[in-house]
Amino acid sequence: MTGEAMTSRSIIRQQIENNARSGGLTDARIYVAEDGFGSYLVRVVHELLDTLADSERRNLLLKGVDNLVSTAELITPSEEGWYGPPFSETTEQMPLWHEVLSRQLSDDELTFATDLDQDIELPAIVTFYSLRGGVGRTTALAAAARILSERGRRLLCIDMDLEAPGLATVLGCPEPREDHGVLPLLLALERGDEVDIRDHVLRVNEGEELYCLPAGQLSSAYADRLRLLDPEIWYREADNPLHKLLQLAKESALEPDLILLDSRTGISPVAAPLLFDISDLAVICLYPHPQAERGTELLVEALMSAKSRRATSDIPLTPEPRFIVSPVPPGPSAETVLTRAVTWIDQWIGDAQSRRPDGFDPLRADEITHAVSYSPDTAFRDKVVSGVATRETYGAVADWLEQLLPQTYALSASSRNRKRDVLEQLDFSTGTAEQQASLLDDFVHTRVAQQALEARSPLVIGRKGTGKTAVFRWLMERHRENEDPVIVFSPHAFRQLYRWSLGSEALELVESEFSGESAWTTFWPCYTALAAYFALPAEERAAPPARFELTAEALDSVYDELSTLDVVRHMMSRPMAGLLGSRWLRDINASAKNRHMLLFDGLDTGFGNNPESRQRRTRAVTGLMTFLTESEAHLSLLSFKVMLRVDIWQQLRFENKSHLYGRSVQLMWRDQNDYFKTVLKQAIRSEIYQAMVAEIRVGPSVDDWRDDEVRRAWNVLVGERMKGGKTTFTRNWVWNRLADGQGDHGPRSLSQLFHEAVQWERREEARSGYDRSIMRPRALVPSLDRVSIEALQALQEEFPELDGVVEALRSLRRTPIEPGEIEAVDPAAAELVDLALEVGLLEIYEGTQDDVRRYRVPDLYRLALGLTRRGQA
Repeated sequence: MTGEAMTSRSIIRQQIENNARSGGLTDARIYVAEDGFGSYLVRVVHELLDTLADSERRNLLLKGVDNLVSTAELITPSEEGWYGPPFSETTEQMPLWHEVLSRQLSDDELTFATDLDQDIELPAIVTFYSLRGGVGRTTALAAAARILSERGRRLLCIDMDLEAPGLATVLGCPEPREDHGVLPLLLALERGDEVDIRDHVLRVNEGEELYCLPAGQLSSAYADRLRLLDPEIWYREADNPLHKLLQLAKESALEPDLILLDSRTGISPVAAPLLFDISDLAVICLYPHPQAERGTELLVEALMSAKSRRATSDIPLTPEPRFIVSPVPPGPSAETVLTRAVTWIDQWIGDAQSRRPDGFDPLRADEITHAVSYSPDTAFRDKVVSGVATRETYGAVADWLEQLLPQTYALSASSRNRKRDVLEQLDFSTGTAEQQASLLDDFVHTRVAQQALEARSPLVIGRKGTGKTAVFRWLMERHRENEDPVIVFSPHAFRQLYRWSLGSEALELVESEFSGESAWTTFWPCYTALAAYFALPAEERAAPPARFELTAEALDSVYDELSTLDVVRHMMSRPMAGLLGSRWLRDINASAKNRHMLLFDGLDTGFGNNPESRQRRTRAVTGLMTFLTESEAHLSLLSFKVMLRVDIWQQLRFENKSHLYGRSVQLMWRDQNDYFKTVLKQAIRSEIYQAMVAEIRVGPSVDDWRDDEVRRAWNVLVGERMKGGKTTFTRNWVWNRLADGQGDHGPRSLSQLFHEAVQWERREEARSGYDRSIMRPRALVPSLDRVSIEALQALQEEFPELDGVVEALRSLRRTPIEPGEIEAVDPAAAELVDLALEVGLLEIYEGTQDDVRRYRVPDLYRLALGLTRRGQA
């Protein structure tokens, strides 16, 4: 209620009280409420009014406010029986279509029940609604209900589609008896009758706590009753029949966790209270046909300004939106249909994003939208049945609903007592793979990582941050006894360990002195043989070919980069130097007593970062791969292992590139549980955390954890479900937000996120305790800001040519990016869009109105750029 409305109502009440006292009606009962049209409803009840005519009553009580009153009920206690219960005095937010659609957008903070750290009082209430029919609304409700009942939840499904009931049939219930159902119940409650809701409820099956309250038995009597129903009257009475119905369900022996309401389509009188008053969450079903666009947009705007019955003066809660796109056609048009829907939803929720409280996640259209493909089997089936197909199709919808319910896990009493201590013990690494002292202990032996360690895979490719250097360090430091690695090329942090290492300036000199591109086909055989000679034990060395004219004294004099460069230049100046270098390497292979790996890492940055250096890198790596493919067949005990960024690999053109097909490994984190093990392995270093997960029967070896053990350990650390985020599970929230535009994930970002979250939780725990997990899920939301900044800085360090694109995006302030917007800001930056897509700074966001590509900045970089989300027209 606005301050102005409260003041006006108070003034009117005060004037009527003064009038009543002056007329001797000192103990009159007075009710005043807004009528929704700028005037007021008034009821005054006193026994002395019995002696006054209607006009006299009005002249006495409404003096001074008569022109402000639209309806006046000036009555005696005996007359009150004819008028029924008094109207509600809180009608300023009447949830009726003509009210909500004309209401101005709210400026209040946009807070949902799922944002709260504390659990809401059950039952949670969800309305399934569609503006038009034929989009699978009732099927979705029934399917979600069956899935949740299988998970052990107690549900009551209520058929509020009173004009076209059918929920009971879809759930497989028998037809209700006469005078039983929602419609007879509501009318009985309007009359003030005492009723027992259990008499009207049907149990769906005996094995689960799933119940249905049908609309009623269809008949001529049902149609007559339906004419009597007027939801607007409910909100002008002190006792609201709809509210009483839900209260009866709550207080009954059914004790449902969730009440699911199947609403009538369109601008139905009953639908408005369901959506805008009693719901905690509204599931809106639609097919993105242009006929539905404007109407659904108005609906969403109204929903974002509504306040649910759970709202208080301290926490004005809004019904939370979800969207089901159905039925999505099969074939190539499916993606177009879904993208159009997500595009519309992005726009509909865009204006409300600024109202989200600080520290809470914005809505993401892709996360609050679920697609249901057309299925003839479902379309023509009489009822929804349990099974794999139902779970696969509607499992995400069930997850949405379960987000409203209390989490199943909470810290034990002993764990709660140790929470502050474990927060002090937890330590997550934030440096690069070169800098992390505990990296090898934290190394997660995934299937792909194991393949990358094997000698049979000479090439390991991956995007920045996916773990190439972690593999390099493992091979460098954890090699088997007597299988010393040969560090040919390494990241800068390790070069001081190997006296033969060459930096970017030396490599630039090599190319300038020895004829550009052809220099590298000579350089790599010579340099690799020299590195192997220095790296291997003396007994496994072979002397250089005589034609190199290299004495033992000359080799012994190599102690730093400059002396190494002198020897390399000497070798490369000999006739047929490349062939001589290859022969020397074969001789070393013949002298070797054990297997050894020739390791190459740091090639992406080892040549410098300006455009000329990157061109030199391309020529050099092309020469390296040519050398590798020509030499490896002749080396039985020496094997190549080259770590290379995937975008560099894709640019290379050389003969026999196809020979590496099937023998390369791409480091990609496609399995959530493997990815999350990278932080759980760091967390398990805490003795207290290790004891906590042992309480829930999780073993000490993270590498051996099953998927369910990973999830349980994860839930102890950061909780199962998000608060302040719109993905149901914390693991999905993290997975989605740490993905770059190519869908790749870097373990470093995950470690940084948990490092920041621990710091946040330490501060928050001092102010307010939380006993569901070590860190409350909401700690992840503000922590992502710092991770985004670090990720963008690292990307710019690696690709400085993208600085113009970064600044252009920052100036645009919002994402997705419309065609031509980058070019309008900086034409030169527009020419680098393909590179930005390639490295994951941008992702393609297809529009639906034309074939022009649009772009979106993933959350991993969006926050650092200060971009908000927006929809597309």
